[in-house]
Amino acid sequence: MIMNEERVWYLLSVQLTGEATAEELEELNTLLKQDPSLELRAEIMRNIWTSRQHREAGAANEVRFDKHLQRLSNHLAQPALQFDKEGIDNRSVEMEPVPHRNRLRWLWLATGVAASVLIFFFVFSPSKKKTDDPVASNTISTRPGSKSKVELPDGTQVWLNSDSKLTYGQNFLGNTREVTLTGEAYFDVAHATSAETGQRIPFIIHTSSIDIKVLGTAFNVRSYPGEKTTETALIRGSVEVILHNNPDKKIVLKPDEKLIVKNDNATVVNNNLTSGDSIAGNTDNEPMMTLSKIRPYKKDTTAHYETMWVKNKLAFENESFDRMLPEIERWYNVTILLKNESLKDLHFTGVFENKSLADVMEALSLSRGFRYDIKGAQVTIW
Repeated sequence: MIMNEERVWYLLSVQLTGEATAEELEELNTLLKQDPSLELRAEIMRNIWTSRQHREAGAANEVRFDKHLQRLSNHLAQPALQFDKEGIDNRSVEMEPVPHRNRLRWLWLATGVAASVLIFFFVFSPSKKKTDDPVASNTISTRPGSKSKVELPDGTQVWLNSDSKLTYGQNFLGNTREVTLTGEAYFDVAHATSAETGQRIPFIIHTSSIDIKVLGTAFNVRSYPGEKTTETALIRGSVEVILHNNPDKKIVLKPDEKLIVKNDNATVVNNNLTSGDSIAGNTDNEPMMTLSKIRPYKKDTTAHYETMWVKNKLAFENESFDRMLPEIERWYNVTILLKNESLKDLHFTGVFENKSLADVMEALSLSRGFRYDIKGAQVTIW
C-alpha cells in the first residue's frame, strides 16, 4: 500500500510537469481508481499546482506560499482543518511559477498531505474599514461520487455527502461558531464554552431557507440546490430551527424528530408542532412544513434511513423515483435521463451497500419493470 502511494505521487508529479508517458498516465488513473482516498488527495495537489502556475508575484509571496504549503503538510494529515492568517496582507496572494527543477521537490514535500477533502482558501478582500485583518473563509467540498469526514477546529465531526459544500469563517473559534451548508451533512457537534462568559457557545448552520442553532448534538441536514425541501433530522440533543422568512418563529426539535420545510416562501403560522403535524401552504395542497419521526432501519435499530449514507449505504424507504434519481446521480457521479414521466410517481424501498450503479439499476428495474441503458456517465430510463 505504501509503495502504491509513493508511486502515485511520483506519477502525479510527472503528469503535472508534462513529462508523463501514455503508459504512466494510464497507470496513474488505474491506481487512483483503486483507492478513492488517494484520488481526493491527488486533487488537492492539483489545486495547489494550478494556483501556483497561474498566479504571479514577487519573492515575498513566494515565501508566503512556502509557509502555506508547509502548514498543509503539517495539518492536513490530521482531521482538524486550520487556517493561519499570519504573513498575509490585504492584497490577493499570487504565486510565482517555480523553475522546472524545483517542481518535483515541491510535490514530494507535499506528499505528507493526507486529507480526504478538497479545501479552498478564499482570502484577500480588505475590509471597508481600515484594518490590518483580512477577511477569510475556509471551504470544504466533495465532488459527485465522493463523501468525506472532517473535524472542525472546535472538535465537531462532520460527514459531508456527495456534491456538498461547507464554509466557515476564520473567526470560527470566537463566541459564535457558524457554518454555511450547501448539500447534505451529518454533524456531531462538540460542546464549547466561552472563556469570557462561561456560557456554551452555540453552533449555527446556515442553509438556503433555514438556520439551525445547536449547543451540542448529533443531527443530519439536507439542503441541496434544486430540491423542493430542506430537511433536519435530530439523532440526539436539541436543535432550534429558524426560518429565513419568519425569524421570530422558532421550532425546537427533540431526539428522533425530523422537520421538512418547503424551500419556496416558507413561513411559520404555528410553532406548536408535534410529530405528525404539518402546516399547509397557500398555493397548493402540499404541506409547507412537516414534523415527523425519523425512520429507523428495521434490520438495525441503531440506524436510520436519514443517516445511512454516513455508513456508505444508499438507502430509500418508500421514496419516490423523482426524488431518488438526483441522489443516485450524486452517489455515482452520473447523469440520468428519464424518458417516461409516469415513472416519477413510483416508490421504492431498499438498501444498497457497496453496490455498483448497474446493480442498483438492475434491482430497481426488476421490481418495477422499467428499462434502462448505461453508457459511460449517462443513464437513460424508459
